[in-house]
Amino acid sequence: MYMKHTSMIRTQVYLSREQEQALKSMALVSGTRQSELIRMAVDLLLSEKNVLHGQWKHALRDIKGIWANDKNAMQHMQTLREEFDR
Repeated sequence: MYMKHTSMIRTQVYLSREQEQALKSMALVSGTRQSELIRMAVDLLLSEKNVLHGQWKHALRDIKGIWANDKNAMQHMQTLREEFDR
């Protein structure tokens, strides 16, 4: 699951005391650095949300034209826009 990165960007993350202690414990038991575990967790989250593999682009392509034959498409879009403008 974990992907090797060619370049790293330094960032700061705030953890609760419980998260920090659990992370330290996991790192100690597994012999893996905390930073590595955090990167693995981020990769897992992004993979689950289909962000890393560009799945969102495929999803957008799949919905292209779904209202093409809908005579009420303009009304549907207007209703959606009004929802977002609240």
